[in-house]
Amino acid sequence: MSNKQEVNLYHCLSIPDGDWKDIFESQAIGMALMHNVIIRSFNSLLYYSGEVEPGTPQFTAFLLYAQEVCLQLHRHHKIQESLSFPFLESKLGEGRMAGSVAAHEAFGKPLAELEDFVQNIMIKPHEWDLDLFRKLIHRFMPMLREHLKDEVNRLDGGELREYFTEQDFKDYEKRFVKETTKSVALSRGPQLMFVNGDCVHGEWYEPLT
Repeated sequence: MSNKQEVNLYHCLSIPDGDWKDIFESQAIGMALMHNVIIRSFNSLLYYSGEVEPGTPQFTAFLLYAQEVCLQLHRHHKIQESLSFPFLESKLGEGRMAGSVAAHEAFGKPLAELEDFVQNIMIKPHEWDLDLFRKLIHRFMPMLREHLKDEVNRLDGGELREYFTEQDFKDYEKRFVKETTKSVALSRGPQLMFVNGDCVHGEWYEPLT
């Protein structure tokens, strides 16, 4: 039976002005597209959690999807902290992205609570609690969305052009694709990106194609 109560969702980020073909301006545009995938993913959990019932194949598939949404966020943060932030700080200055790392840590605990809940329901589906599931997401989503917005605003194309060369970013993007490919489960990761992607503004964006 579908749960028809009103569901509070989160607005996607505005796509920054600029030319996506410009390697410096495209950094903020690409990050906004990726961050909107994350926002849409959690919105989909909030919405479709009211459309599934324990004991059905759809419910099991939903829980697996919920796990993949959380894993996608972990992968995103890991590649940022291990590759993207050190790259940016190599020219913009040490500690420039420290605020982002602190934000990752700040919503780590409430995200873990959601993951623990989903894992428990995988074992004990009769303990499913729709209201609690949604509350667990709402505990960190306002903070997460603000963090995702702030990170986009940090990537000013003019500043990047001043400190980096086009070759710097070409080399970085090759490493980014290589490292990202290593961590993505090909059976689920690309599907999550595709269904939550933006083919209107981001048909050119490689992770969504």
